[in-house]
Amino acid sequence: MYDRLQRMSLILQPTESQPLGTYRAYEFPQSWARELHRRVFRRDRQNDEEEEWHGLPLWAVTTGISALLPHVLVGDSSGRQGKVWLAWNHQDGSPLPDTDLIVELVRSGLAVAAQAKNEKARLRGRPEPVDLAELATVLVGFKATDLCSDLRHLHVAKDDVLRDTEYRILPNLVATRLVADDWQVEHSGWEFDSDGTRTQRKTYGTSRWRRVVSTDGAELISWPPYVYESENGTAYPWSYTLRLTAQNHALDLPSDNLLHARVGIRRWARSNVWDGKRAITAYLFTPSPWANTTSPFGQARMKWQPGPKGKKEGKMVWDDVLADTLARVTSRRYLPEAPELAADPYACFKPADGTPPLAGVPFRDGLGKHAKHSVGKGVSARDRWQIFRQLAAALTDIAKPEEPLRRIPVPVRPRPSADQLLHINRPALARAVPNGIAVEILWDTTVMRDELITTLHEALGAAAPHPPQGLGTNSRHEYVLETGDIPVTIGTQPVGEIAAPLQVDNTIKNRKDRVRKATAPRRDHTIERLRLPEPSNRQRFALIEMPDADAYQGAEHDPKQTVKAAAASMGVLAQNITPPKPTGPLPGQETAATRRQRAAKSVMDLLVRQTGLLTHPSEAGTKTRPLGDVTTVGLWVVRRNKDSRALLPLAVSHAPDEPFARIRLPHAKAWMPFHQGLLSLTDFDIERRLPHQRIREFFTEVTEEISDGSDIALLTLAQNLRSSCPGVTNSKLAADSLAFDADNPIPAERRKGLRHIRLRTNVRDETSQHYSFTEGGEEGDVGVGSHFWMDPHRPRHFFSTAKKPATAGSGSPKGSRLEAHWGCTAKDKEKNKIYGMKHDTLADVWNPQLLELLVACHAEDDDPAAWAALVHQQRYEAAHFSDPLALPAVLHLAHTVSEHILPHYLVEPITEYDG
Repeated sequence: MYDRLQRMSLILQPTESQPLGTYRAYEFPQSWARELHRRVFRRDRQNDEEEEWHGLPLWAVTTGISALLPHVLVGDSSGRQGKVWLAWNHQDGSPLPDTDLIVELVRSGLAVAAQAKNEKARLRGRPEPVDLAELATVLVGFKATDLCSDLRHLHVAKDDVLRDTEYRILPNLVATRLVADDWQVEHSGWEFDSDGTRTQRKTYGTSRWRRVVSTDGAELISWPPYVYESENGTAYPWSYTLRLTAQNHALDLPSDNLLHARVGIRRWARSNVWDGKRAITAYLFTPSPWANTTSPFGQARMKWQPGPKGKKEGKMVWDDVLADTLARVTSRRYLPEAPELAADPYACFKPADGTPPLAGVPFRDGLGKHAKHSVGKGVSARDRWQIFRQLAAALTDIAKPEEPLRRIPVPVRPRPSADQLLHINRPALARAVPNGIAVEILWDTTVMRDELITTLHEALGAAAPHPPQGLGTNSRHEYVLETGDIPVTIGTQPVGEIAAPLQVDNTIKNRKDRVRKATAPRRDHTIERLRLPEPSNRQRFALIEMPDADAYQGAEHDPKQTVKAAAASMGVLAQNITPPKPTGPLPGQETAATRRQRAAKSVMDLLVRQTGLLTHPSEAGTKTRPLGDVTTVGLWVVRRNKDSRALLPLAVSHAPDEPFARIRLPHAKAWMPFHQGLLSLTDFDIERRLPHQRIREFFTEVTEEISDGSDIALLTLAQNLRSSCPGVTNSKLAADSLAFDADNPIPAERRKGLRHIRLRTNVRDETSQHYSFTEGGEEGDVGVGSHFWMDPHRPRHFFSTAKKPATAGSGSPKGSRLEAHWGCTAKDKEKNKIYGMKHDTLADVWNPQLLELLVACHAEDDDPAAWAALVHQQRYEAAHFSDPLALPAVLHLAHTVSEHILPHYLVEPITEYDG
């Protein structure tokens, strides 16, 4: 068992005598900004539905400059006064930038961005917002002499934190230094003889690196790429990626500025790629004649542009303004045509004439039916270890690794078997919904109908039925299921046109009007189908068989959100399930067992998750400091993806004497059972955005009403709350204080019994990647440990890693994409394992995220470890899910409320994919 966890995080050493790097800081000329705001990019808000103006459209300008010029480190696209617009690397005698070229890039980028804005407005049926003739007149006045800069030295000072701009610049200075020094990673491992004894070391490959334009931190990519060749001779290229970001800790010495390293894999597409719904990213390897070894690879996006209506015509086109900007200021040969790149990406990645590559398309699942890649997803613990330890060695003069975390044994719920999981606690369900339940199955196929009926019976502890008479007809059928604990009625009826695509009138250019017209008939039809002939006080549920999103032409044609909202308005909680796939083990098929698992997941999600049923830890806290009756409360803000504007604040609680969660919403003054809260959202104007001040007031109100002197664990997620509640940010958080508004902390007498545990996930790399090893040392034996961990130097900081889920890849954490390792290679006729040297190039690899648990506020005689351990244990509380949750149960339930307000693709993620 691993008992040490190494965070892939470096503590930066003070550099007062010698700066970490120097750079020239350029502010976007405010004379340009004033003219652009005054004469071109202005908008008067006509009503509350109008979008807010965020600034000048400088994204193409800044990204284009970063991709074209070799010494640009970062750029800020806001154009605001006081912001570093461009940071120009000034190390090693780098030349000054060509200011005339920068001016031309600004002109080109703004022109292209303006054209894109006008085109988007035309598609939405709105007036064109930009007067292109006026823009051209303004751009003529831009002169190179308007560009001013000052030379800055980036110091990591003792007892001082980095400034905002420095946090963005620092990783790029480090990345540029690594590339300029030709830093290399040697991938070596032991060879073994036939009995498993180590013999000698062998080098399997060496990674060199290039920079990549990145909006988050600095990104390096191993170049040239590695190539896996299949048995039939097909080459599959891939690269390692290394992202560097500057971070810090809360409640810590200000001198601890950190550099997080995140290792990933980028697989390169080699055959035709196509996606009719999403943009496809492309890397531009030779974006300009000014490129050198420190110059970053640029990025651009392609999208599918349909042909005339009614004709099967269309083509791939460049989707963003960067590509057009590059085309305007460079020779056309430096930018491939989008249709040719999409049709044969390998021809641009590895030209037949041996010339350097022009572009590459990163592979991902779903890039058309012809796209495939044999190399697996994810990076093993050993590959992380190899790259991180050699990165730390290369930066030993400026940084040192954080000390490993120590494992603290705490009990958690064992993983339940499939039979145990498909078992609803009927007494608990009866307490959550005391008047009984009615479940309606709206089916499209008899296979799925019968599967759902059987699963419902099993989940409620009843014998699997023979299909009752009348189920084969097209009429509605209803019967009573006797359970002894809770009254249950099951009804079935064909789903009919409820699951049909919405009819979208594309002549309506305004999206809201178009969606409103498309959804209104389906909403009315759903309400009519679910209307009862007589009132009932039973809680109603619906299982609806519908195709997945890919079966519909687009998001506006998908009826799921409309049907769920209409059902909720009738007091019905709904859960979708997709039709059966063809039976078989091949891709696109399913076995009877996997179909049964899908049905079980839908039933448990509907009757357990949506009713908020939860278990309690059998032994809360640590072995030395167990905890008694603790109420857990999670605060949450439902937010749109990539949008910091809040939609809805809420709180979810789980009391020790109740088997279900309760929810508190701003429009209600009382706590409601979770399922009632979900239904109440249909009566709330979910389009209205609560202002930040109102969110802070709501959370303060909730905190004071739960602080009755009993033991309360208040949980918050930093990435979710910080835009509305700056008091939970690292710079504002104070030990044993609680403030949502940083200037107005809640007095201690109004939060009696309350402990505050603030969490952080790996979103934006705020928690680092990691690997585990034993106390004896990490050489040759690293993996991933799934435990509760303590920071040896920060008594309030704890970390949680979860056990490997059943659906995770089969790749070994000790394996590698390059290195061979000793392991099971096959089985003999008696199914005994045969061992030998093996590569894990093709296997998917899963790694747990590192969840940070900061006990920010606790009582004087508390052991912080016990309260953090409680949060770790609550990741195992879900009664509908066998694997650990990404967040403790109350925050998990709070996050799922988003599904009842927003389409899934707009819900802000709580973790990043760690591949």
